[in-house]
Amino acid sequence: MSSNPAPEGPVLRRSHCHLWLLAAIAFSLAYAVLRYNVLKGVEWEHFPLYIVNKATSLSAVILLASSYLVGRWIKVFEDDPEKRLVLVKFLGLGGFALAALHAVMSLTLLSPDYYPKFFAETKMNLTGEITMLFGVLGLFWMASPALSSLPNMQPALGKRLWLRSQRIGYLALSMTGIHLFAMGFKGWLTPNEWPGGMPPITMVGFAVVVLPLAAKLITKERARPAGD
Repeated sequence: MSSNPAPEGPVLRRSHCHLWLLAAIAFSLAYAVLRYNVLKGVEWEHFPLYIVNKATSLSAVILLASSYLVGRWIKVFEDDPEKRLVLVKFLGLGGFALAALHAVMSLTLLSPDYYPKFFAETKMNLTGEITMLFGVLGLFWMASPALSSLPNMQPALGKRLWLRSQRIGYLALSMTGIHLFAMGFKGWLTPNEWPGGMPPITMVGFAVVVLPLAAKLITKERARPAGD
């Protein structure tokens, strides 16, 4: 083992990245527990998978959206592009990992008992099929920016192809938005039924997804030459 100390820079970067991850998970888990277990009365025996799955889905959306907001609306490391890129990649890969975990957990839970609104007797209804379709599509398109964020992928792909693969993330976010809308929009229309006045997690997640899409449109509009 070398007696030389490890470089300080990368260690500080990893610590900072982990704070983002822990903050997203802590907020999502606290929100899910308060809304569903405490206020709605979901039994605690459903915490390990049902409630944690809700928190995992929201955490994934927060991290993925943040990866596209850093440098646009979230101004961090403006004087250090390398450190900012490390954070962006970490958020994107972390969000993708949580989204994949959410998909596996959701398939484990998928049944009329847990999700009656997705089923008509023993088969999925239209709401269920649209929700699952766009969830799968969102995860599929997330794979492109996630894989291209791995070490040494940028020089291997070339700048143009690498940027194109990263921009596919906006398509993935759009698919995720449709997934969340199809799953929960009926519940969004009845605020009088929200436990403690807290919006459903699907609504919170949808609002988070809209932020980077709106930031992209606003940036594109500002960059358009006057008179176009």
